[in-house]
Amino acid sequence: MIPLGITPHQSRVLALLARAEDAGLRNSQLAERLHIAARSTTEVVDQLEAKKLVVRAPDPADRRATLIALSDTGRAQLGELAELRRSSMDGYFDKLDDEDRAELTRLLAILDRENPRPARGACQNPAKEK
Repeated sequence: MIPLGITPHQSRVLALLARAEDAGLRNSQLAERLHIAARSTTEVVDQLEAKKLVVRAPDPADRRATLIALSDTGRAQLGELAELRRSSMDGYFDKLDDEDRAELTRLLAILDRENPRPARGACQNPAKEK
C-alpha cells in the first residue's frame, strides 16, 4: 500500500520542494538533486501536478523557464506523510527497551561520525567531477 497514494519518487520530489528556497525549483534542478534524467523528473512532476500537490509557474528570472513549487495541498500531504512515517517508526522501535535504544543511538552516532555525508549540492558521482 502506498501511503496517501504518494510513491517514493513523488515523496522525494515533495521533500526537495519543501526544502527549496524562494518560489521553487526548475525541473533541471530537481533532476540534478535526484540524480535522474530530466524527462523522468517531468513524469513525476506531471503526476504530482495532476494530484494538485505541486504548481508550475513562470520563473521571474527567466520567463522561458518554469519553477515547480509545493501547493498548499502538497505541503499538507507532506506533513501527513511525515506523521505516518513517524508513527510507523514508533511502532517499529517499540520493541526495544531503553537500554537497547541507548545502544542503538550510540552505534548510529559512531556510523554518522565515521561516514560523513557530502555537503549539499556536492557531486556524489566521482566520474562527473573529471
